Amino acid sequence: MVMENIALLSDPVLPRFLFTLHDYASGMAVFRAAGQAGVPISENGHPTIGFVSAPGAAGFMGEGWWQALITQMEESVGQSIPHILDFGENCGYAMMAVRGGQRLGVLGGDSAAAKAVRQLYADLGRHLFITRPPSFDLIPSLSVTTHLAAFFTRSYCERTVPDHNSPEDKPEEGFPQ
Repeated sequence: MVMENIALLSDPVLPRFLFTLHDYASGMAVFRAAGQAGVPISENGHPTIGFVSAPGAAGFMGEGWWQALITQMEESVGQSIPHILDFGENCGYAMMAVRGGQRLGVLGGDSAAAKAVRQLYADLGRHLFITRPPSFDLIPSLSVTTHLAAFFTRSYCERTVPDHNSPEDKPEEGFPQ
């Protein structure tokens, strides 16, 4: 079943960049940093930036809060923003959110109820991930601006793991390790 996420993550409807969103200020910082790095917020009419809520946010912040936050951001940037609300393993939160118009969510668990809720979302042309999609977490206690600048310039984390066995990584002779 995890393969469902892989196929959907490669779907051009989802944005190229996903960020874990905690509040309005950090969300708007994403758009400012993208602009400063020359990263467009949309390409060919499709948004390049989207957000996923904090894990389980539907339970401690609520679907109404999430919708209000996203609406405020959409009004500020002048376009729709793809967004994913995390329900944890609570089917009730996912059912409440579907009534509020939530299109994408994360619903863990493999219970009969979770399968039924996933089917309901699918029947409505929506989707529930069974695991959180990868995202860059905007940890509030760190400097959001610095980390976003590093992310968009690709100096923060590369997609490769360094080979610490290469000659360049070996200490020069005569130097203590």
